[in-house]
Amino acid sequence: MATDAASQPEGDGSGLLSKKGWKVSIFVLAMASLVTAIDLTIISVALPTVEQDLALSPSQGQWVVNAYLIAFTVLLIPGGMLGDRIGQIRGMNLGLIVFSIGSLMCGAAGDEKLLIAGRVVQGLGAAILMPCIQALVTRVAPAGKTGTAFGIYAAVSAIGLAVGPLLGGALVDFVDWRWIFYINPLILMPLLVLVHMYLRMAGEGIDKEKRRLVTMKMLRRPSLRSGLWLIFFVRLPLIWIFVYAGIYFQSVLGYSPFVTGLAMLPGIAGIAVGGLVAGRMKDKIGWRMPTVLGFLGVSGCLVLLGFALDWESYIGIVIPMFILGIAVNMATTPVNVQAITDADERERGMISGTMTVASQSGNTLGSIILGGLTNSLALAGITATAGYSATQIYAEVQHPSDSTTLPQAALDAGQEALAQGMATTSFIGAGIILLALALAWAMRMFKDPGKPPARKRKEAGESAAEPAAA
Repeated sequence: MATDAASQPEGDGSGLLSKKGWKVSIFVLAMASLVTAIDLTIISVALPTVEQDLALSPSQGQWVVNAYLIAFTVLLIPGGMLGDRIGQIRGMNLGLIVFSIGSLMCGAAGDEKLLIAGRVVQGLGAAILMPCIQALVTRVAPAGKTGTAFGIYAAVSAIGLAVGPLLGGALVDFVDWRWIFYINPLILMPLLVLVHMYLRMAGEGIDKEKRRLVTMKMLRRPSLRSGLWLIFFVRLPLIWIFVYAGIYFQSVLGYSPFVTGLAMLPGIAGIAVGGLVAGRMKDKIGWRMPTVLGFLGVSGCLVLLGFALDWESYIGIVIPMFILGIAVNMATTPVNVQAITDADERERGMISGTMTVASQSGNTLGSIILGGLTNSLALAGITATAGYSATQIYAEVQHPSDSTTLPQAALDAGQEALAQGMATTSFIGAGIILLALALAWAMRMFKDPGKPPARKRKEAGESAAEPAAA
């Protein structure tokens, strides 16, 4: 089966009023995705205040975070199938409404039960919304522009990762923590109007047949089979590096939480830039080369980060983070686009949900494994000092305070152990990325990678000319 981007059933922008209309439509889709991205990070800033206001234990507070992530990840594939059955536009509208209802439940919560229930409803709304959004991107983009469309979508969506901590901090400090949830309907409800204005003419792909989630026939497609593998592995270090970079900035470099949020913006900018670059590369040269370059870039950045952690320099950390953001999107966006456009029209929501599950699973598992490894290595590198255990010293390092009673020597040792633990984890992460790429190559996941549209058209023209010449 050919996987050339030019041969895929891409959207042709039908029903859009102008050549620029499809870009406006992509922006509307990205704005809806941006809100779900914000909710992945905004709660982390507000959580201490929420716990104090509702008298939550640390474990209950953790469930406020996990309830959204678990519901989102588990329900993504069913959400994609629902969009395929009722149509992606109807599915998107439903997702917007459900997410808004969940946000209102969270904002009105007087105890942990309603708050956690609201987070589950938010996760359900996001699980319906995201596959429909990604499937609609392929429908509204002109032929040959799907990669560019996904690049624009990824760049705008990436802003949510940066906006979350900054917006959350501002709302908690100057308004009230409940507004981190109440603000969502104020953004999402106007999007319902914009969806009607710009997307209603894009058509509705409705699947009337009963289908299994992912069939073996689907997995024979190189883009889907390799996409699930590659996206899962390349996402492993992403959340880990941003979480522990934040800890490093505060505990080693002495930044405040707000300054830390600002300091991490270049890394988020790399993700946005990577989306645009990867989308254009996919349209011109297919998905294979950008994906390989992205994997090599991620591995190289992790190695560079491992060495730079000893320098105790902001520039030494933020440059690898910026390049890493570009490389991750280069490794994921092209193959994600190809897997979705390779799918039958009525399967795209389901395939989109499946690819997003791979991405979210990589994020979650990587955060758990690499984060646990960093903590274990750091604790192993700390020696009990002046009556303080290694655990107490490491806790103080992770949560720096002006009122700490630890001797300076103990703090210095803890900070050095944290940096060494992060460095070793970076080197191990680089090895995992290279191993995943090598195994993908050995399993022939890059076979029949697809040719760029221009080359395809040129070859088609040459083939047509040969009989005439004869």
